[in-house]
Amino acid sequence: MQVTINIPDNLPQAAIHQQVTEFEEKLREQAKCVTPEAGNKQQKYLAIMNIARKCSSLPTLDHRSVDDILGYQQSEMGLWGEE
Repeated sequence: MQVTINIPDNLPQAAIHQQVTEFEEKLREQAKCVTPEAGNKQQKYLAIMNIARKCSSLPTLDHRSVDDILGYQQSEMGLWGEE
């Protein structure tokens, strides 16, 4: 995409060049956030599945129920302690 910018003639060339360079860099950074690479989603999915496989192969060290471990069994309302 081409952008046209009208710049006053009395600005120093070095300042103009610096501002344009900074503007281009900001646009590149924003473009990275808006349009992720197509393979990026696939890479994230594969990484998550790899973690899931590793977790599923771990031994069970505590055979209590999740509610018991979190302490939900201690209260009629399912909260911790006497709250």
